[in-house]
Amino acid sequence: MFGSVLHLPFLAVSAAPDATCSVLEKLDGVQCYGLEKASTQSVHPDVAYRPESAASNMCSSQVWQFNPMFACYRGKSSVCMRSGDSFASGSVGERLRGSAFAGNGIHWFGRQQNYAELVDLDPEAFGPRELVIQGLDGESYRLWRNGARLEVDISCWSNSRHPQGCCDWPRTPTPPRPCWGDAGMAEHCCKDGVSADRKFLYNVYTRTTPFLSHAELAYFERLLPEEKINEANFNASRTRWASGWHPPDLLCPSASMAIDGQRATVDASTVLWPLAVLLAAHMQITGTFVNIGAGTCLPPDPLYQLLASPEGYGFLGLAVEGDATRLKRCEVEMASTFATVVPVHLTLNPIDAVHQLLPFLGAMFPEALPPWPLDFLVVDIDGVDCLVVEELMQLVRPKVMQLEIAFHFPPPFRFSMHWDSEKSPRWNDEYDIDRLNPVSGCSLSYALHKFKPFGYHLLRLTPADAIFVHESVAPIMESGLGTKLPQDEFLCYRSSTLYAQMPGNYVREWFYAPHPATAFSRIWSNISSLNKVCVRHVRW
Repeated sequence: MFGSVLHLPFLAVSAAPDATCSVLEKLDGVQCYGLEKASTQSVHPDVAYRPESAASNMCSSQVWQFNPMFACYRGKSSVCMRSGDSFASGSVGERLRGSAFAGNGIHWFGRQQNYAELVDLDPEAFGPRELVIQGLDGESYRLWRNGARLEVDISCWSNSRHPQGCCDWPRTPTPPRPCWGDAGMAEHCCKDGVSADRKFLYNVYTRTTPFLSHAELAYFERLLPEEKINEANFNASRTRWASGWHPPDLLCPSASMAIDGQRATVDASTVLWPLAVLLAAHMQITGTFVNIGAGTCLPPDPLYQLLASPEGYGFLGLAVEGDATRLKRCEVEMASTFATVVPVHLTLNPIDAVHQLLPFLGAMFPEALPPWPLDFLVVDIDGVDCLVVEELMQLVRPKVMQLEIAFHFPPPFRFSMHWDSEKSPRWNDEYDIDRLNPVSGCSLSYALHKFKPFGYHLLRLTPADAIFVHESVAPIMESGLGTKLPQDEFLCYRSSTLYAQMPGNYVREWFYAPHPATAFSRIWSNISSLNKVCVRHVRW
């Protein structure tokens, strides 16, 4: 386990550990977050794909993924999801049974500054919570929490517990040694924990809760604690600090329960197209957009679906990107769409953003004075996103904005990375798109605080973004979508499932704190600590 060894009563010790590196889960066609790029892996598309090279020496890393158009990635990840991202569509990978793992009670995956977790902000909204952790003997534990009830399952097999010694097989010494404290557990593992060709199935578990000591159960309780919400405190906080006051509609949260009872999250790449159709049906739009941090412009880019559809015919806009290689790919891909996309090779900053984009925007609106009536603004630069948008309000008034948000800072906390004219450009030079940074971006409350004076309301959330609409189009949105603006962001956030670069139990603790002052020092301490880790990777 983490930090200390649990001597469970049914774990027998063998002198012949099983050293195989077995596959727990296939990860083809998904993207796992929090992995590290393997620097030695060639990514040239002409290189023959050999998955065994990506998976080599991976027992201790637990997860590997490979896409021949990108790279090989390795490490630990708790978030592997299907998406419209071009990496996911061509990826292959596996989750492997790892070697012994030691650490503390907090399960960080990858490096601390590269952590990502998909967090249910309401711990009881989508049914039981689960957590899988690795033990010191090659076993894994699956924790299951439903309200006050906690159940603990253990994998049937470990380094010291395997069928040859624990099951009544032809070659097993008679009698088999007692590997479990219960005959039912032994029968289950020996029957269901082995494939037809006698291979160990390391993803088969057996219930261990009845056999845990009080100390062991208390340990697991700390790893996956019951999270009770004080509704009186929560309602007092949102009544006092919420920016909006109307109850959010079903469209606002990023997650909902599907017909089959499973959680469904919003695909961020599908949000803007229906809004464009709605606006065009009720008003004269300008057919303009700016995409800052456009990357390759491929899915899950928020504008791709619109620009590649017939409704994107005649649209004119900018694809702003600091990476020349990715921008060239964008230019090639957008040439086959219905829109006119102008590639702009720039890295924007709050000081120079207006000066940098003024010539391009002026050419788009030659017969008008700023602020110009832009239709869509998308910003995803993993840095000073909100500061850049605030400066651009001198030039444009977008009808709809989609911004990446640092959701691990819950309402009502206002956080934003800021810009230093001397040090920040050096940070940009060291930027790596494959390395997440929890001290970048801005929080939802910060964005609302900054953009509300310009007439913007929160429309909806996706797992990583927030969509804001201008008050000039609010009546169209209200009548067309059945919503009422401004919406209460506390309730919308609570009903969402969001990407966070901090552990979910931390984020929920801060969000449901009885008063912001009781959580502020904890947020400050965590972010200050992580900022030091991130800064070590930048040469000042």
